[in-house]
Amino acid sequence: MQLATAMNLRKAMDEETKRERFASWYSTLPGIPAHEKEIIERSLKYNVWKELIKLFVVYMILSLVWFFGAGRYDPLESVTGYSLIGKKSVIGVVQEDGESLRLKNPNKGEHVSYTLAELGMDPIKYSYGSRFQTYWEKEKNGEYQLLAVLPEKQVSKIEGLYYGVMGVGYFAILIGGLCAFFIRRKRYTGWFLSFYYRLEKFYSEYGVWQKYSVERGYDTVDAIIAYGNEDPIYFVNEFSNIHLTKEEVKKKKSKLAMVWLTSIAVMAGIILVISLYVNITSTIECRQNEARTAAVLEKLQNAIDEKTTGLGDKSEYYNYADMIDRARDTFPEEDIYYKLQTTEDYVTIIVTTKKKQNVCFDRYVPVQGSIGDEDTEYKLEIAMVSDAMQPDDILHNYTGILKIK
Repeated sequence: MQLATAMNLRKAMDEETKRERFASWYSTLPGIPAHEKEIIERSLKYNVWKELIKLFVVYMILSLVWFFGAGRYDPLESVTGYSLIGKKSVIGVVQEDGESLRLKNPNKGEHVSYTLAELGMDPIKYSYGSRFQTYWEKEKNGEYQLLAVLPEKQVSKIEGLYYGVMGVGYFAILIGGLCAFFIRRKRYTGWFLSFYYRLEKFYSEYGVWQKYSVERGYDTVDAIIAYGNEDPIYFVNEFSNIHLTKEEVKKKKSKLAMVWLTSIAVMAGIILVISLYVNITSTIECRQNEARTAAVLEKLQNAIDEKTTGLGDKSEYYNYADMIDRARDTFPEEDIYYKLQTTEDYVTIIVTTKKKQNVCFDRYVPVQGSIGDEDTEYKLEIAMVSDAMQPDDILHNYTGILKIK
């Protein structure tokens, strides 16, 4: 892809240089038609790099205007009556009774419950596991005050629509800028293609190629310039009589269309190959991850069944038995619900309990052996209480339960 892009860029630069070289020479010839001279002299004022810089500057200015204009609009304000930009958000989950919402209070750092009724929500519309987005405003005394509560699906829909509009705006600015760029380019340089077709015909019919051949280092434009310099007046008179027939124009257009269609087909083929590669790679990685997770789960189950033992207090590393012991120690005297996640780089065990106090997150990375192997030793990379996940997220989709011994 990078090679193709570089080749296309080089070709475009060569075409631009060729146009400027021919225009600079042809505009100085005596006796050329006035309208041609005017068009060509105007095209010499056009510089593609200046136009690209101008396009970039205009795009950045309009993007900033769009960002600081529409981008400062809060789509949730029309629903809640409050501007929620910059406010702290906390996820809440409806409990088994279908009437209460449990979330982590940002002031106390503990999970608390509110009834849906006192939050102004109709309990009939929601059930166990429904998620809400709560927004909190920080007061001058440092305390957070609950400002608004919205169903997570509604928030996602509103924000999705808003960001979609923002994206369309940026895209429209880009497309508008590109259209303006190509329209201006067509206006200043569109004459060259038809001229070049005439040059090719002159090059062939007048035998220019015999005297100024490619083998001698001349391309079509260089050969025409060299030929024209021999007798400029003769060249102008003869070249003014060179025109393409309707059949020749039709063939040129067909050839140009074929080039475009071929380019589109090649790009479509490249995109298809990349898509297939990504899909195949994703499928392979998914199967590998499933096998890896199954292997780790088997080792953890052996540790749960006390078929294996830990490395001991003297070791700074963990094996599967140590992972289970650490998970049990997180919530002593309670049944622990755990969720296992694995990648090729780490093993994660996320635990909580029916009391739904907290969600604890441990990530282990292998220091000796591979993930899923029997004797692999791990280092505890991350150990934290998660604010992003709620206990119900684990209780709804847990891997297993560690019963009280």
